[in-house]
Amino acid sequence: MLVLVMALLVQGDVPALGAPNPRPAFECAEHVTDARARRSCLDALAGTASSDLQAAHEAARQEARESDLDSGGLFNAEAGLDQAQASWVRYRDAECTRRGSLMFVSEQSREEIVLDCQISLDRSRASELREH
Repeated sequence: MLVLVMALLVQGDVPALGAPNPRPAFECAEHVTDARARRSCLDALAGTASSDLQAAHEAARQEARESDLDSGGLFNAEAGLDQAQASWVRYRDAECTRRGSLMFVSEQSREEIVLDCQISLDRSRASELREH
């Protein structure tokens, strides 16, 4: 876990102390000496972030669908949202793989870095979808 924390520090993705949205790796820091529990914690956070993202996407889809109804389908808002979301998922996966590949650490630590990245980006995307 220390390697993971150091990797995050090197990447510059660490919020200031007391920030309202800590990195997922820090949320699971109580399990610093138990790899299985740490991974379980990250998996749980990933599940929650994924569910939240899915709910935000569905709400945005409903809004886009209503826009399409109001415009007679002129702007294809729902199709545009779905295309943007599919592209965003590809970006997230590629970006998180890139971040993990930069770390010369164990495979387990790289997987945790990737998972941390996916959780963070899913949370940001869900927030973005809710705001717009």
